[in-house]
Amino acid sequence: MFEPKLISAIKNGPDRHNPAVFWVLIIMMLLLLAGAIQIMGDTRNLSSNIPTVTPEITKEPRFYTVIYKSGVFSPTNLRIRAGDTVRFKNESFFGIRVIADIQGVSKIPLFDSVGDIPQGSYFSYTFSEKGIFGYYNDKKNEEVGTIIVR
Repeated sequence: MFEPKLISAIKNGPDRHNPAVFWVLIIMMLLLLAGAIQIMGDTRNLSSNIPTVTPEITKEPRFYTVIYKSGVFSPTNLRIRAGDTVRFKNESFFGIRVIADIQGVSKIPLFDSVGDIPQGSYFSYTFSEKGIFGYYNDKKNEEVGTIIVR
């Protein structure tokens, strides 16, 4: 009979899981969280301390290469900006001459390699004006390309 009394004393002992204490702790934690959000979320003071950095967009001239190989200019159509330079490189076995297309939308008088571009060599031209400029191989008029200058 000693055992039942011991069990009964343990059951009637102080309640360690009081729901009121649990809810008070939850409310205190929520208040602390709300206070932290209020303090950390206040961006009015932060905006004056952070300098505004605006990146400068520089339009440095770029260099592009149009490769002539096996009777084809690659890329056939190239979009560039005014001030960019296009290098026409000959990777074929025979010399080529790159000339501005007379029947194209725009014609540049100086856009002419003047002579043949030998194998492995190149001709460079800087496009300073906006427009659409056609060109072709003087040796074979059907081998054409276009430079679009924005």
